[in-house]
Amino acid sequence: MRGLYNAAGSMLVNQVRLENISNNLSNIHTNGYKRSEVIARTFPEIYLYRLEKGAPHAKTRLHGPIGIAAENVAVAETVVIHRPGTLRETGRELDLALPDAGFFVVETPAGLRYTRDGHFHLSADGILVNAGGHPVWGERGPAVLQTDRPLIDRQGNIYVDGELVERLQVLAFAPQDLIWKEGYNLYEAAPDALPEVLEHPSVFQGYLEEANSDLGRQMTEMLRVRRSYEAAQKISQVYDRLLSRAANELAGL
Repeated sequence: MRGLYNAAGSMLVNQVRLENISNNLSNIHTNGYKRSEVIARTFPEIYLYRLEKGAPHAKTRLHGPIGIAAENVAVAETVVIHRPGTLRETGRELDLALPDAGFFVVETPAGLRYTRDGHFHLSADGILVNAGGHPVWGERGPAVLQTDRPLIDRQGNIYVDGELVERLQVLAFAPQDLIWKEGYNLYEAAPDALPEVLEHPSVFQGYLEEANSDLGRQMTEMLRVRRSYEAAQKISQVYDRLLSRAANELAGL
């Protein structure tokens, strides 16, 4: 039965991997998208202990591991790969890209969120917003520009008619402050995260960051996972036939 369980566990893990690859492929043209990868590990190892009694007057018993048995595999987590993507020139004044570390800050109804997608627009109120209509933050709150042709330098300073009107807020997070994906190509930080305000960010105006998901690599990985899934499926079918045959033969005894 253990072989059947292992085959079924492998099929479940590969199913999650296929779904993750499909998501990476569907977002290959999404600005600033970061691919995710599925991490699979064995179930918690089962420890067998030897109980050795001491002398009659001993107050403790000695415990020692005598073996380890790893049972099946499962999805441990899905991690986001935060490697920068390639920059693509657009020439549009409200297209911004961060070639290095950092995130733009946007305000949503659920609170502040973070994004690498710099395809911004101007709202009817003259506020810089992202594709979801959420205000983009500067150092003093939502960035108010009143024009769709500002000049933005590499430090994130925003100039309108030669006058400094705002400076984009760009934050970076330490590796231990995990960030997970949310809708509208946004990321949410851990509640106890302490972001670092980048005093010298690298902001490119007229550029967009492409997804860091490589088409060739994702297609190759999809083929590998599908073959692994099919192999586990065939193994489970063999075990099913063996168990069925064993049950029929035992019933005839």
